[in-house]
Amino acid sequence: MDFRTEYPDYAAIEKHIVRARAQRSLAIAQMIADASEATVRGVRRFFADLGYGLQADWEKRAIEADSFLKRSVPRY
Repeated sequence: MDFRTEYPDYAAIEKHIVRARAQRSLAIAQMIADASEATVRGVRRFFADLGYGLQADWEKRAIEADSFLKRSVPRY
């Protein structure tokens, strides 16, 4: 693969990276950044799903507490 296609963000400083022989360091840094981004995205999604579950539970309890809604919602 070409450096410009693999790391398009660093195309402007490609000559400096090659001259410093820092291709491996760049690859490792990119891997760490991608892993940390994926971890943050996963944690955010987990807490969002947890929040949706809690909201559904609160709505269920509100329906159970209201006698009119209790009759109108079928029980399964």
